[in-house]
Amino acid sequence: NLWDLENQKQTEFWSTWRHRNTYTSAVKSTGAPMDFITEESDFSAYPFIVAPAYQLVDQKLVDKWTKYVENGGNLILSCRTGQKDKNGHFFEANWSGPIVPLIGADVEFFDMLVEDVNGTITAGNNTYKWNVWADVLNPKQGTEVLASYADQFYKGKAAAITRKLGKGTVTYIGAESKDGNLERQIVRTVYERAKVAIQDLPKGVYVEWRDGFYVGVNYTNETVNLPIPAGSKILVGKNPLEPAQAIIWK
Repeated sequence: NLWDLENQKQTEFWSTWRHRNTYTSAVKSTGAPMDFITEESDFSAYPFIVAPAYQLVDQKLVDKWTKYVENGGNLILSCRTGQKDKNGHFFEANWSGPIVPLIGADVEFFDMLVEDVNGTITAGNNTYKWNVWADVLNPKQGTEVLASYADQFYKGKAAAITRKLGKGTVTYIGAESKDGNLERQIVRTVYERAKVAIQDLPKGVYVEWRDGFYVGVNYTNETVNLPIPAGSKILVGKNPLEPAQAIIWK
């Protein structure tokens, strides 16, 4: 997927690594632990799976995603997903044809804007800017719109959607926002709707859990007070956490 996306970016402003890291940051803002897995991994071990810009798919993978959701998993997909087969060829079908029954929407078309032109997306009471990539979605009955394009040719069209399928949910985020905040909001919404308690860590602040220890790092310019539970034992560092410092607690 990385090779195919980078080989055929379609726009010089596309960066697969940036796109992937946007979703990594969105998940980590919640304080959630994260693994990186392959298509062969046991999906049922994870209550949430994020597959950003997963362009190359086959029916085996789509069926595995579908079964995962039906059995109670929460799947988050992003723009460009399912556009090609494993040989990098377009399907003899509508755009992203194999995932249409899964996401509950047609991908009408996609578009990119030039460097000095931005589009606007609304989600709830918030607005976001985009210009690198936008999948324009046409949701089917039973699919909820989480974000819509607010201007230009795309006005009123769906930009992000979600639906219940079996015991789980599938969410498709069709646009890449300029600052990653749209993706952050919707990822957090998926957690909240699943009634999972989440944190709200500032951008650049990360908390990892590993081998029985919590590790916090601060890549920002500001001092940050980490939500360390009362009764915890700090082994390295101190809270509040200064810039460019780390803390370990148990």
